Amino acid sequence: MDTAPRPGDSTQAGRPETEAETQRRLAWEAEMIAEADAEIDAGLYVDAADIDTWINSIGTDHELPLPPTRHR
Repeated sequence: MDTAPRPGDSTQAGRPETEAETQRRLAWEAEMIAEADAEIDAGLYVDAADIDTWINSIGTDHELPLPPTRHR
């Protein structure tokens, strides 16, 4: 999971999460895990080699689009 602060996040680096922030984050994580599980159950995946190629293209003059989702 990407835990880096994003512009507009209410969470500031160096400050511990409040209980409310922790609960929101945990609820979001549970929702994302359930979504991923549903996609796996439906046979959807992205090939690991495609992901590696895409990541290696980031920041180059020839950045690639996100790799396609495939169905088993």
